[in-house]
Amino acid sequence: MNRSHRRNCNTVNAASLARWIVVTAFLALAGLSYVYLTLQLYHLGERRKAVENELATLHTQNDIAGAQIAALTSRSALQRRLKEGYLKMVPISEASIVRLTMPARSAEDDAVQPVVNASGAK
Repeated sequence: MNRSHRRNCNTVNAASLARWIVVTAFLALAGLSYVYLTLQLYHLGERRKAVENELATLHTQNDIAGAQIAALTSRSALQRRLKEGYLKMVPISEASIVRLTMPARSAEDDAVQPVVNASGAK
C-alpha cells in the first residue's frame, strides 16, 4: 500500500520552486520600487512647483522694493524730505572736496619706441 501511495503523489522540484519564488519576489520588489519612485517624482514635482512660485513671488517683491528704494533715494524725494524737515543735511565744504585730474599726455608718450637688442643694433 505504501508503494501505490507514492505513485499517486506528485513530486515537487525544489530548485524550480525556489527559482520561481526568487523571480516572483524580484518582480514584486521591482514593481514596488517603481510605484515608490513614481510617487516620489510626483511629490518632488509638486514641491518644485511650490518653490518656483515662491521664487517668482520673491522676485516680484524684490522688484517692488527696488522701485521703492529708487523712488525714496531720488534727488527730488530727498529735496522734498529736506524741505519737510525730515532730513538734516549739511553741505560739503569746499575744503573737503578732493578733485583728481589726469595729467596731459604728450606726443612723445604716444610714439613707438624702437627696440634695442642685446648687441646694441636697432
